[in-house]
Amino acid sequence: MVKVYNTLGREKQELKPLHGKNLSMYVCGPTVYGPGHIGHARTYVAFDIIRRYLESRGFNVKFVVNLTDIHDDMIKKANEQGITIFELADKNIALFFKDMDSLGIKKADVYPRVTEHIGAIIDFVKELQDKGFAYETDDGVYFDISKFPGYGKLSGIKAKEQKTGTRVETDKYDKENAKDFALWKKQKQENEPAWDSPWGKGRPGWHIECSVMSSKHLGEQIDIHGGAVDLIFPHHENEIAQSEARSGKEPFVKYWIHSGFLNVDGQKMSKSLGNFIQIPDLLKKYDARTFRFFVAGLHYRSRIDFTEKAMEKAKNTLKKWDLFIERLLGWKDGDESKEADAVVEKTREEVNAALDDDFMLPNAWAALQKMQTELNKSMGEETFGKENGEHALDFLKQVNKFLQAFKFEQEKSELSKELLGLIKKREELRAEKKWEESDKIRDELAAQGVLIDDTPNGTKWHLQQK
Repeated sequence: MVKVYNTLGREKQELKPLHGKNLSMYVCGPTVYGPGHIGHARTYVAFDIIRRYLESRGFNVKFVVNLTDIHDDMIKKANEQGITIFELADKNIALFFKDMDSLGIKKADVYPRVTEHIGAIIDFVKELQDKGFAYETDDGVYFDISKFPGYGKLSGIKAKEQKTGTRVETDKYDKENAKDFALWKKQKQENEPAWDSPWGKGRPGWHIECSVMSSKHLGEQIDIHGGAVDLIFPHHENEIAQSEARSGKEPFVKYWIHSGFLNVDGQKMSKSLGNFIQIPDLLKKYDARTFRFFVAGLHYRSRIDFTEKAMEKAKNTLKKWDLFIERLLGWKDGDESKEADAVVEKTREEVNAALDDDFMLPNAWAALQKMQTELNKSMGEETFGKENGEHALDFLKQVNKFLQAFKFEQEKSELSKELLGLIKKREELRAEKKWEESDKIRDELAAQGVLIDDTPNGTKWHLQQK
């Protein structure tokens, strides 16, 4: 039984999709006015792990990630660059897909673009107006939050706090006060991107897009809606209001799941602080496996602090897993052990129990680390056989279906004759019990990026991850 923390209700609830094992999942995608940063990477890796885990548990997940290609920020950025919003969008969407591939993120089933759904958005707004939930002004069409009694049920913000006649004309929003929000914005200048509508030329508001695209691709009611925690209000609150007002069906979303913030060295990431890290720059220094491992080390709802120290720790811990898996891949000798198999099965139960409890990865890692220690000890005592190794590898491959950080190929790189000679010389010294001299050679090899692992099956070498 999988339980998820539902922001709507602020409690863990058993995951029961609307349609058996078929699970609909919508995650708010990027506004493509610039390249993605590590905050985006954290969010999309976290939801990739959640999606993959649910699939590993037998759910048939239909996964949708939208692409916001019309927005106030996009218009501003396109004007600065002297290009159209469509050219800006195409350029940054290509970067987004490249980043997602680099991070090992599984492709969504659908990536709907706002500008491809203008007709459906106009129809949606017209329905809201016909039902009395929306009104036209001289600058656009607005949703009247006073007409929707359930407003505020996700965020806790009350509609009664609204000042009469106030509304939000831009995509910038007061995070403290509930106000009527724009569904459609009338064109103010001729050079602004605009489409024909019953209210004259204009463009969609920010919030309406996700309600339209999720209903088109997943239905009027969906199982899971995800995004970063800063989207709870106003974006997701407004999605609920306009979606349920139009359809008359409740809930619009059964389970709301939100990921935590990412800080850099204890501070909010911003260009002004000089700590703004784009995804390609991240991957120049750390590979995708290390970043995924770093994200997986903390709970998806927690605030993550990205630091050099934390990344180096993740990198070094992953090296140990690489070495452990290489030992398992090359293991041939030793007596088969029922105890070793029992350790693996106990760990499997603990990992599944942790992840079934709102994807509690830190608890899963604690169990996995304990297994690694116990199995290394068994290998050291030669109470571990080839089938034991295969059993452990099979389990770790199951974990990797959602983690996507382990590798299961033995090192194929070739060493120079000089380095191979040093390894052979060290083995001879160990056979003669000349420990001090053999340790010096180990250090010399390590300085050249070759890590040594002494096993009951002989000396194994492993290239240090760069």
